[in-house]
Amino acid sequence: PEAVAAARAEKRPILVDFTASWCLTCQANAKTSIEIESVKQKLKELNAVALLENSFKKNARVIEELNRHGRAGVPLVLVYPRDPAKPAIVLPEALTPSIVLEALAKAAE
Repeated sequence: PEAVAAARAEKRPILVDFTASWCLTCQANAKTSIEIESVKQKLKELNAVALLENSFKKNARVIEELNRHGRAGVPLVLVYPRDPAKPAIVLPEALTPSIVLEALAKAAE
């Protein structure tokens, strides 16, 4: 939460990936839709912040964040708009590159 607050104060778009090494959907999302060149380029172009939460153990703060966004577990990918007054965009559990790129473009508005 502190890293998100700091980036929001700077009015930077933010991509937050709540993941786990044991989560097959998380790993597929990373490989096909998050850790790919087009998304890396878009993040750089927007001067966005990318945050990764890969907790091996269940952490109360992580669970609280997941629950706050309507999830009981991972995967959860959030894109926070540049405008700190706008809420996070909650991406679907299964991602495609276009879903991530469209959310980042919307966050830059």
